[in-house]
Amino acid sequence: MKTSGTPVKNSLLVFASVAGVLLCSVIFDRALGSVMRPPGLPSAVELIFPPFAEQHFKTVDFEYTARINSIGIRDRELPRERDDAFRILAIGDSYTYGWGVDIEESWPRLLEDALRADGFQVEILNLGKPGVGPPFYAELAERAIPLLRPDMVIIGVLQGNDLRDAGPEEEMASAGDILNCVQSIYPNMAQLMRDMRRKRMAGEERTHKDMPPQITTAEDNRRWTANTARAFIDEMKPEKRERFDRLEEKVRNAFLEGVLNPYMVELALQDPDAYTKAIDPDDPWTQVCIERTAARFMRIRRVAEQYGCEAVVVCIPEGPYVNKPALSNMTRVGYNMPEWLLTTNGMDESIRLACKRAAIPFYEVTHLFREHQDDPDLYFELDGHPTPKGNHLFVEAFLPVITSLLETTK
Repeated sequence: MKTSGTPVKNSLLVFASVAGVLLCSVIFDRALGSVMRPPGLPSAVELIFPPFAEQHFKTVDFEYTARINSIGIRDRELPRERDDAFRILAIGDSYTYGWGVDIEESWPRLLEDALRADGFQVEILNLGKPGVGPPFYAELAERAIPLLRPDMVIIGVLQGNDLRDAGPEEEMASAGDILNCVQSIYPNMAQLMRDMRRKRMAGEERTHKDMPPQITTAEDNRRWTANTARAFIDEMKPEKRERFDRLEEKVRNAFLEGVLNPYMVELALQDPDAYTKAIDPDDPWTQVCIERTAARFMRIRRVAEQYGCEAVVVCIPEGPYVNKPALSNMTRVGYNMPEWLLTTNGMDESIRLACKRAAIPFYEVTHLFREHQDDPDLYFELDGHPTPKGNHLFVEAFLPVITSLLETTK
């Protein structure tokens, strides 16, 4: 005869068996994590730019060469296997890429040099791309973090400009509660599955032979820029053409000759108040930009957490907000540049709010740049990007912050 306690005992046995299996699987997951190594890099991949590309530029303000490595970033060649150096990815636009300067004078390389001089075993990879904003930063982070396995990601957000380029509203894709729970219990097996999927997808991408190097001369780029400028001129309506004709001769000639960024001049003619927008955090349109930027930051934070690295945001000072000569020079290019831009902190506060909503650390260095607001050598005269001196000042200002963050990881 069965006793009344038998069903209870059977239930307890089933529960104990399930608990034992779960415990063993968790132990296996942790053991897997102790032996897993990041997968090696492919021989060639177009992470940002075509691999092995080389471009030469000569403008009214500067001359430099940009060389792209085998994984499609403007940086040195990396070993196929990840070494033990503390790896940092610097994600940003042309101010991070180092537009106008040699790679040795870009802020990611200067920051790496400074940290190494202080005894830190670090490598900082330059993942900057001209002309992009927060939507691209999120997309890039979702591709680059699984590939490069950094210990930290620095998102270099350009004051004013990046908030204006927050992009359209996006519906935040979120994994279900069950999937999130499983990934939190088995983080290493989840990562192994992601690695296998990424390796399979990489095998379907173009090979090195399919991607011939793109090499352009300074004259090639000047000719292309001049053609772009001429196309803008041909499409100008009378009102815009009248504003162009009022620009000083040096600016007009540089534009037409292809030695000045045509898109910068075109934006000035199309929207001369661009620098005064997205400044007031209480403005309804600025609030929309803040929300959309926060959504992109959340995506970066999530993928960083999946791969066990920290993500932080630093605001990169744009000339008209911190430097009198830069503000004056942008007036020459065609923008309306009120003096109050040199005293407001709205461009930083808006990004700070986006970071707060995304739960991602935020830093700014505006105060130090404004201590040098009369220095005429921090930004290129008409192009507006930081000179080598401007990149050095940024590193000087940001170095104490990153040093403090690295010390907490020891």
